[in-house]
Amino acid sequence: MATENSVVIELQSLATSKDTDVADLLRKALVVATKLDLTEFRDWVNNELHGYDGDAKAVPSYRRQWAQLKVQNPYRGLQPFLINDTRIMETICDREIRDPVGSLMDLLNRASDKTDYLVIPMPDGVTAKLMQWQGQFPMVPVLTLACNQVAAILDAVRSTVLEWALRLEKEGILGDGLRFTDAEKRRAGKAMDIKIENFQGIIGDVQQSTVTQNLNMTVQKGDFESLRQFLKSEGVEDGEIKELKKAIEEDGAKLEGGNFGERVGAWIGRMVGKAATGASQIGVHAAGHLLAMAIGKYYGL
Repeated sequence: MATENSVVIELQSLATSKDTDVADLLRKALVVATKLDLTEFRDWVNNELHGYDGDAKAVPSYRRQWAQLKVQNPYRGLQPFLINDTRIMETICDREIRDPVGSLMDLLNRASDKTDYLVIPMPDGVTAKLMQWQGQFPMVPVLTLACNQVAAILDAVRSTVLEWALRLEKEGILGDGLRFTDAEKRRAGKAMDIKIENFQGIIGDVQQSTVTQNLNMTVQKGDFESLRQFLKSEGVEDGEIKELKKAIEEDGAKLEGGNFGERVGAWIGRMVGKAATGASQIGVHAAGHLLAMAIGKYYGL
């Protein structure tokens, strides 16, 4: 079949163009998925277009982002707000971004040229509790998300559509305009390679990722060398690993009340800050979530 009028080839072209509106790309993918009766992929597209409501299953891993917890200092602007209890930090900062892609694009477009972050609202009860903890002169806490984290979500969506369109072509499913033959529809129904579950590298749950499995297999309690090797495999530089080792030595080998010590907590905070600004090779989510998990494994949590 000629490819010049193929909607699948058109999808590939749109997905590789930085000028393509991601919502428009998804709407085109929705047409293809519906005509081929690929319900799982169609559901994913609809979730991206309309947002992941509270009743939806867990969001894809690229939509789990580690936000920065800060306070509004009236004299110095936003300042980091660190809590040494990693479980509380994880509950507050490990966010599921459920907004539709159109809203995310609008947020990016409206971001000030002077800032590279977006503010995420927190429940009033959480805000009140965090202000209580600050003592006599509390400042308003906020969660911020780096603009490049939002852009990464949109880029993951674009990449998913591209890979899907490439797999359709590989299966000989091209379409003539917006029409598909009965033979193409049958192939689509049988081809496992284009099922949504085969896109785990892009949209799989981070809790089941190879990274987490590797962490569980390699980091041993009290064995800093195993922790060092894992951190190095995740892009943490040697100098930063040496700083962590020093922080662990200064804080002590045991946790008080299940919480990291002051120096280890500060190290994690610095790593998250570096990741958010692009100054570290490790990803933002890994900086906030996996680093705490890895260090917790070292402590035997």
